[in-house]
Formats: sequence, structure tokens, C-alpha cells
Amino acid sequence: MKTKVFGYFSVLCMISFMVILYGSVSSAAPIIIDHTSIAAFSSLSDSTVDAVQANIRWHYAHTSHGGQLTNGLQRLENDDSRYSIAIGNSYLPDENGALNIFNGQESDTYITPEEYWKTASGITETNNVLNNNPTINVSAWSWCTQLNSYDTATVQSYLDQMASFEASHPDVTFIYMTGNAQAGGSSGAKRYANNNLIRSWVAQSNNRVLFDFADLDAWWYNGTTWEQETYEYNGESIPIENNHFNGSECGHTTYESCDQKGKAVWVMMAEIEQQNAVPIPSAVWLLSSGLFGLLVVRQKKKT
Repeated sequence: MKTKVFGYFSVLCMISFMVILYGSVSSAAPIIIDHTSIAAFSSLSDSTVDAVQANIRWHYAHTSHGGQLTNGLQRLENDDSRYSIAIGNSYLPDENGALNIFNGQESDTYITPEEYWKTASGITETNNVLNNNPTINVSAWSWCTQLNSYDTATVQSYLDQMASFEASHPDVTFIYMTGNAQAGGSSGAKRYANNNLIRSWVAQSNNRVLFDFADLDAWWYNGTTWEQETYEYNGESIPIENNHFNGSECGHTTYESCDQKGKAVWVMMAEIEQQNAVPIPSAVWLLSSGLFGLLVVRQKKKT
């Protein structure tokens, strides 16, 4: 009898451990993608890249600045076909062995705030893309220069609407983004403050994702160490686009900056894919129930 009770107790402990384990994973820290993430790009395994291409379907809405990410991805693909992508303008492609990207909304590819999150019609456009393409599991919208002038209330409305999207589409990971760091002076200071609101929102959450566009703008790797560009404004040091990225080769910047952001996207997608691969609660319960059932059968055979 003692052996039987101990067996039941052991399985119950295992079930409890699995539930606790799932809870700790599902409440994981947010994913923050910035210049410190770039180092992970060179160590992405073939299996990780394959998993991203097989399992991630990305809805990406943006204006010209946001094109730095897709330009960077295309350049990486040109250098190494392992990083294959497929971009569909206003549709979701279905290409094996590629990261499939729905570019824009169903009606357009140059997407302002009003066309993604800021107005009722834009919210409807975003919902339409996700509802009409149920395999999409990642969605993002990239800023242009709006954060140089938006007030705190407007930034908060962006955050609130992103949270609303998360609630409406629980199977979709929504990527928060900071605005580009090109502006100086008072506009740059306003942008920096607004970016910090977004950073704080994500940092205080579980499982949210931040692509820190501004941080990637400000930091340049010289081959040995990282160098950050800043300027002084009202006694505060404000990050600004690194001088090495001042150019107009693509998306209002240099190819080097686009390449850096493309690498950051691959690292981000790898982290999202790994996060999404965590077993769902029902699977955990099914496994633990099976273990419990096997013990019951075993005990019946003994008796």
C-alpha cells in the first residue's frame, strides 16, 4: 500500500512540476532586439533558420524607413541563400524554404499610422489581414518620424491598441518598435522620450517583443568594439543615428545600417519561433495525464 501511495504521489509531483515549468516559460521575459543582439546572428544554426522559415509567417507594415529591414533581409539573402525570404506586396506568399512576408496591408504597401493602428479604418485593415491569412503569426508596424512630435497620450494610444490587437489575436506575436534616431535637437529629444515609453512598456511585460530600431541606428561596430553616437541637449545625452549610417543608399540610410537591421530581424524571428514552440497547456496536461494513467494500469496489474 505504501508503494502504491508513493507512486501516485510521485506522479502528482511530476504533474505539478510540469505545470510550474510551463507557467515559468509562458511568463518568460520579453524579447528585446537591439545592437547587442547582432552577435547571435553568426551563430544561428541551419536548423534554427529552417524552423523560422517553416513556422513564421510575418505581416510587416511600414513606410520608407521601415524598408531598411526588408532591404537588409534581401541583401543577406543575396550574400547567402540560406537566409531566403519571400515578400508579397499586399499578399502572403507561400514559398518553401523561405521566410514568408506579407508586405503592407491588403490595399497598400506604404502604411502610415492611420492605416495600421491609429484609426478605426486602419485597425480594420490590420484585422482583415490577420483574419484573412490565419497562418500569419507575427505582425509589426514600423515608425517613420512620427515619434519626433507625438505627445505622450498619442504614444500611449499606440501601446493600448497594440495590446488590444494582442487580445484579439492571441496566436499572433505583435512586434513593438521604436522610431528611427535620425533627428537631433528638440525633435530628437522628443523622439528619445517617446522611444523610452515604448521600451518601458515592453520591458515591464511578459512575452512581448521589441525591435529597437533607434538603438540599432545609434550603434556601429568598428570591427572590434561598438560605438554609440550621441548629442547633448539640455544637459542630457541623446542617442542619434551613427555618422557611419548617414546616407541614402536605401531607406534613408546606408547599406551597412540595413544589413545590421536585417541580421537583427533574423535573430528576433529565431527567438520568437523558439518562444512559440513552447508546448501549449493542453499538451502538458495530456502528457501528465498519460503518465498518471500508466501508473494506474501498472498498479491494477500488480493487484
